[in-house]
Amino acid sequence: MRIVYRPAAVQDIIETSDYIKNILKNPQAAQKLKEQIARGISLLKDNPNLGALLSDKFSLTDDVKYRYIIINKQIVFYEVNDDIIEIVRVLDGRTDYLSKLF
Repeated sequence: MRIVYRPAAVQDIIETSDYIKNILKNPQAAQKLKEQIARGISLLKDNPNLGALLSDKFSLTDDVKYRYIIINKQIVFYEVNDDIIEIVRVLDGRTDYLSKLF
């Protein structure tokens, strides 16, 4: 399986990393988080159904097939389509992530 990132997911990772690095003044933690996210996402190549279905947690329309995994406090939302795993967003679980997701 191949993993692709939507631009919004890449931007999410950059913004979170920049916040930790520049605002919290902790570049080591920013780098560590990026590495943890990359490792967690790489697990999906061999286990695309590793994450739970978002529709099992929330009432969503039938066309929403997002799955999610939690890495630290970040929630990685993704879709599995044929041989592609598409990373949709990477959002902080302490926020109103559903409003950002839809």
